[in-house]
Amino acid sequence: MKLQTTFNLGITFIFIVLAISIAALSIQYVNTNTIREARNHVTIYTRAAWEIHNSQIAQIQAALEVMAYSDSLGELLEHPEDEPLRRAVMADLEGARQELGMDILNVLSSDGAVILRSRYPYNHGDNFYNDPLVRHVMVEGRSISGNVIFSQERLDVEGEGLLERVLAIAQEPRGMFIGAAVPVIRDGEMIGILEMGTLLNGAVEEVDRIRDAVFASETYAEKPLGTVTIFMGDLRISTNVLDNQGRRAVGTRASQEVAEQVLQAGEPWTGRAYVVDTWYLSQYEPIRDPDGEIIGMFYVGELEQKYLDIRQQAVVLYLAVVLSGMLVAFLIFYFLTRGVVRPILQLSVATQQLSQGDLTYRVDIHRDDELGDLAVSFNAMADQLEMQRHQIEEDQRRLEDLNSELRTTNRNYMEMLGFVSHELKNPLSSAILSLYTVKDGYLGKITDVQERSLASVARSLEYFQDMVKNYLDLSRLEKGELKARKHDIDLRAQVIEPVLDGLRKGLEDKGMSVVNNVVEGLRITADGTLIRIVYDNLLSNAIKYGKEGGRVELDTRRDEGAITLRVYNEGPGIPASEIPKLFEKFSRLEHPEYIREKGTGLGLFICREIVEEHGGKIWVDSEEGQWVRFSFTLPNN
Repeated sequence: MKLQTTFNLGITFIFIVLAISIAALSIQYVNTNTIREARNHVTIYTRAAWEIHNSQIAQIQAALEVMAYSDSLGELLEHPEDEPLRRAVMADLEGARQELGMDILNVLSSDGAVILRSRYPYNHGDNFYNDPLVRHVMVEGRSISGNVIFSQERLDVEGEGLLERVLAIAQEPRGMFIGAAVPVIRDGEMIGILEMGTLLNGAVEEVDRIRDAVFASETYAEKPLGTVTIFMGDLRISTNVLDNQGRRAVGTRASQEVAEQVLQAGEPWTGRAYVVDTWYLSQYEPIRDPDGEIIGMFYVGELEQKYLDIRQQAVVLYLAVVLSGMLVAFLIFYFLTRGVVRPILQLSVATQQLSQGDLTYRVDIHRDDELGDLAVSFNAMADQLEMQRHQIEEDQRRLEDLNSELRTTNRNYMEMLGFVSHELKNPLSSAILSLYTVKDGYLGKITDVQERSLASVARSLEYFQDMVKNYLDLSRLEKGELKARKHDIDLRAQVIEPVLDGLRKGLEDKGMSVVNNVVEGLRITADGTLIRIVYDNLLSNAIKYGKEGGRVELDTRRDEGAITLRVYNEGPGIPASEIPKLFEKFSRLEHPEYIREKGTGLGLFICREIVEEHGGKIWVDSEEGQWVRFSFTLPNN
């Protein structure tokens, strides 16, 4: 079969499969996306409903907190036996309760005993300690609000008509109240409690207000677009869901699946729910009392049919657009590819030859279009690649020769540096020892002029010794011999004190004091020899550049995963502009206080390399003209 025929059949098959796949995916996508958006809307509506519900509770609490400042109320709580005052307060509170549309408004003593009720027959004398709202106010001394369950006995004593309202719904003797309780404070002490609330059983104002605010009382296909219900347990006690007779469907119960997940597991339930005779996308969430106990459910639902119609319209429109576009694309693609296949095959073969390393292969295509230009560009690219390969091969040969020369030069340099430094080390130490033997008078008394001259020679030899030591360390470092061989060491006994002993004379000559705050017995995992080099460099610098009679201080600080070691000295400090280059190889500071002291510029570079070899870091802090502190970290094992 020819390539053109194979290509056309393949493209046809691909477009058919693609069309079927896109159609299926489109339906799935639109369906999933529509339902997800619908559920997201229900979740948002539920949050809005909670906000409205909680705002009602907040308004009750705010009204109570204003009432709590009443002078007459305070007098009654202080003089509950004053009957005329009690009747006057009762009349005021009853008027306030009726104006606010509340079912109860009670005055209690600080121990929860009822002093006054504002609802007929105005019972008093009982105790509300078991009421969660009252108990929280008594215990915490602050305002509290929420939903609570009232028992049959509580409803009976609260006032006329309340028990009858709850019994009218499925003969349930309990009721759910929404309300608040606030403390009455005088002179910083709680002298009583105010409690107010309204019975939700059979009430319609709350659910209708939420529905109107969230769904604007809209209908779809002659069905309510949204519904709201409050459950006490699994019993529907307040709702705007209507039954088949057009009455509010109070007294019915939620499904077992919903009740188990929301009331028992305490988790929201979201999904499709069949409400009376219609499917709604619903969300049920638990209602809790101030003690955190689940006492009911809050339901918000939106009509599913609206989203089903939207989904169907979207699927039809989406498929029509996609399939039409694919058909047009197929026809255009078919006619365009007929004259393109052959030169493409030639270019494909040429590309394979180039990819296999045959840079001499060229294509023979002569056309006055883009494919012709592509063929010319391809041949030019092949020419360029062939030239570049020859150039790269030549450059590579030169680089290999140069690299070999550099390795030989570097090896000779490092060997010479190490050899010279090592050969100078011993005779230099011997010369210094002999010089100090003469200078200190062990071979006979010398004059002051001779002593000053010998001291000058000693300083030059000590500088030379430091330079030899640094170059020897640099040689080992450059050759990769300065590797950390870590083991458990005593930092103070095995590192710091030997270094201080070796530098004791320099400290005494400058009259400097050392404060060693490193605790005895502090053990670290490190290469003791290398860490001694670090401390020797840092302390030598402290002596060399510190002020005469100044203080040198050593300490440590443990951090999570690391230990920080610090060397501090009083002295001229380091300018901030000089700090970035401080740890570079052969770096010397331009500050006048440092220029007069000789140095190789290698000590701090070697310190940095040793610390980084241990997996740590080193830095410096300074206040110019006052002090310098070098700090470095080591892993804390």
